[in-house]
Amino acid sequence: MFNEQKFMITTTFLLLLISFELFYLTSKQFKQQNLPAYIFSIKAKAKIFRLVAGLLFVLATILFVFNLGWTSGILAIVVGVMAAGSLVVTLQPFQYLRLTTVAVLYFSVLLLEVFI
Repeated sequence: MFNEQKFMITTTFLLLLISFELFYLTSKQFKQQNLPAYIFSIKAKAKIFRLVAGLLFVLATILFVFNLGWTSGILAIVVGVMAAGSLVVTLQPFQYLRLTTVAVLYFSVLLLEVFI
């Protein structure tokens, strides 16, 4: 009943989303007002968080290639980065990407994958 590969794909997409979010928050083009306290700490330690984002991206790439094979894994990374980038760039100015929102969305998709 429980398929580990589906669990890993959902988790890998979450890693891509977190990675792109960290890259976006540490970029020079990110300028917003009324930010939460954790974003100020991310911007203050930008080099460390960029390194973490890079490591998460490499980990997601390795997991996709391991689970899906070379061609499908690389294509999944390209599609995942485009999807994560679209979500982050579109929804971040409205501050919809909060921890609770992403957690509820992640666990909802995870439950759908497990039971379908």
